[in-house]
Amino acid sequence: MSGLSSFRNWSELEATLSAGSDTKIADEDAYKALWLAAVAPQQDLGLLAVQGGLLADRLAWVFVAGYQAALRRTFPDQGFSGWAAFAVSEDRRGDPPLPGVDYQNVDTGFSISGHKTWVAAVNAVDHLVIKAGRGARARYFNLPRQTRGLELSARAANFLGEMSQGSAHLVDVRVATDTALNADAVPQFGQREALYIYLAFLAYAGRAWLQDAAQDDCLSLIQRLDQALEQPQLPLAEVKELDVAVQSVLASIAAAAAADNERWEVDQRLISMYSPGIQQRQE
Repeated sequence: MSGLSSFRNWSELEATLSAGSDTKIADEDAYKALWLAAVAPQQDLGLLAVQGGLLADRLAWVFVAGYQAALRRTFPDQGFSGWAAFAVSEDRRGDPPLPGVDYQNVDTGFSISGHKTWVAAVNAVDHLVIKAGRGARARYFNLPRQTRGLELSARAANFLGEMSQGSAHLVDVRVATDTALNADAVPQFGQREALYIYLAFLAYAGRAWLQDAAQDDCLSLIQRLDQALEQPQLPLAEVKELDVAVQSVLASIAAAAAADNERWEVDQRLISMYSPGIQQRQE
């Protein structure tokens, strides 16, 4: 049973998990340091997402909190020591487009080369999980940041712009054959990512913008989301109801949050953008 189900009210949740953080977080490095000290030891992924959200003071860190939980759920045997990123996106717009990431068999395993066009928290990640190849021959690898032949580069971004974002260039990165990851959970990554981000968002919203009974209602949503995430297959009807409730929380805090943060109108899309896909999903 998840640790989140044990909390009887919001005050108990916050007293247990907030780690006494009530100040503005200066930048990505500051949030990472706080996350590593207070959140990284959590083994329960629901608690990891919620505690990361409680410590966040903006939506960029809400994304990181949920994203890290989703990656750990998808690749549970990796034991990430810090932040990880999942690099899947490849160039579709260039003329000609940059080559995607692929691998070739070599005597010692695989040689991997190519480009990935989006890496979250690119300046701060310690691990890069990459997809190499396509279709039936696709394989996934966990590359430490200092891997020979891996180059990470940052670029300016508007959406969640306080989080560093960039790309990865791989040139003859050598990995052993037996280092390919178990990818059984990858097909559910996108759905679970949204719900872990919702967990982090509700924790952030409850702590920063809600009061009294609204906070306890927020805790109830957190517990329902966590229960849904514990299922081997997400319960679609329940997830759709929870999505509607999360979007209602987003609307309820929008005026106050926008007045406090000039980035709100752009970054609130982090929560609203998942809803159409969830509501259109079929069994």
